[in-house]
Amino acid sequence: MEGVVKVYKPILATSTECVEEVKKALGVRKAGHSGTLDPHAEGLLLICLNSSTKLIPYLLNLDKEYIGEAILGIKTNTGDRGGVVIESNLNRKISYDSLLEAIQDFKGKIKQIPPLYSAIKVKGKRLYEYAREGIDDVELVPREVTVYDFDVLYLIDENIQKFGFRIRCSKGTYVRRIIEDLGERLGCGAFLSKLRRIKIGPFDLEDSVKPWDKERLNQAILSNEEVVKKIMPVVEITPEEESKISRGISIKSRFPLEGEVGLFLNKTLVAIAEGKDGVIKPLRVFKT
Repeated sequence: MEGVVKVYKPILATSTECVEEVKKALGVRKAGHSGTLDPHAEGLLLICLNSSTKLIPYLLNLDKEYIGEAILGIKTNTGDRGGVVIESNLNRKISYDSLLEAIQDFKGKIKQIPPLYSAIKVKGKRLYEYAREGIDDVELVPREVTVYDFDVLYLIDENIQKFGFRIRCSKGTYVRRIIEDLGERLGCGAFLSKLRRIKIGPFDLEDSVKPWDKERLNQAILSNEEVVKKIMPVVEITPEEESKISRGISIKSRFPLEGEVGLFLNKTLVAIAEGKDGVIKPLRVFKT
């Protein structure tokens, strides 16, 4: 069994737990996901089965889209609702216009420091492990990410102000860090109270399946061919070219190709390759 499943991760489950549930439900030996969702977030996970785990690096590179909600005037130590309140500033009310103006600073290419409560590794250890040990002086390097769209959906002004948003961003973007930094920009603090990933590249939540639903999981598997056609250009190669590609040998390109490309033989995925300077170099080879 191979292919990719669109899985709906529920709140409080970890991404790893979802992978294990899928492995158990489908009886597969190997599986992996294409981008972590925090435990307090929900939504789309792409889980690759067996040899389809070779697709993970290419799925990781896809843009992500989320809808969410943030609380203004309160800060938590994790930046989301799973943390402990460390500061409250509920008397400062933010206008809709001020919110819209501040959000403009978080569009385009931005630098962000990863949250201490995150799975990024520093010196072989995940950041959340440092945080749980009370070590907060870990040197964190700002990372450049891109926010393509960041829109306010609503602003509710009750006892506690909260706003809904939609955001589309590049891989590696921490949405809760954006919300934390936005709170600092507004001078009131903020934390992420809800987050749902609704899209990864061309893949959306439609027909996504709970990780333990064996019957629906079996029906929802996308083939390698379906997936690759959605994320990169594809070309048909000849049997002679396939013979070389399957042994990891580069071939001369008959096409004006630059960048990643899916190579097919008789409509079956043979390899993912890189086209450059008239040469096609195999990167990941699949059994045919």
